[in-house]
Amino acid sequence: MKKKVVLSHAERVLLAIYRVSNGTANRVPFEEIVIRAWKDFPKQFSLNNHPEYPDAYPVSKRLTSDLVTSRLVTSVSKEVYRLTYKGLETAKEIENRLAGEKVEESSTKTLLNREQEEIIKHAVRSRAFLTWKQDKKDDLIDYDARMFFQFSTGTEVRARKRKVETVKETIEKAVLLEMKDALALKELCNFLIQKFPDLFKEG
Repeated sequence: MKKKVVLSHAERVLLAIYRVSNGTANRVPFEEIVIRAWKDFPKQFSLNNHPEYPDAYPVSKRLTSDLVTSRLVTSVSKEVYRLTYKGLETAKEIENRLAGEKVEESSTKTLLNREQEEIIKHAVRSRAFLTWKQDKKDDLIDYDARMFFQFSTGTEVRARKRKVETVKETIEKAVLLEMKDALALKELCNFLIQKFPDLFKEG
């Protein structure tokens, strides 16, 4: 007999995103998350007096209060979200628990998605990485950091931080997959963040 798994509301919303995205880091509109959470967990996500309709409020609350702040989910744009690498792995573990399966240690070794592949390609071809490989880190300037993380001088700080988190998560995954240049990219990524902190400060 399978042991009953008790899930928090946040975990249920995380699962909804995971299922709607088919287990990927693809972008998912808020409305689709609400509908999926309601279909899979109607008791928790239905309107009190009208159980035939979904209640968006608890989904929104768990997204902003728990999942985004825990970096399991990131806000891509207004009312559009996607799972982070950490979120993918957490959702996968929950699904395995629900299925009564053992969580495999090798579950992290999944391929990069298309967006992540493009991020790695861009990073490897960047001037920052070429300079880094030539052991000329002192030559790196803030322009190199902006190009590496793919944002401009006009990009707001909040968006810059999201870009950095996405790149960091992608590189971490590349390291787990033991991809060529992944460790060097990780070192460069950390170096750029530490060398140019003013790029990520408000005001």
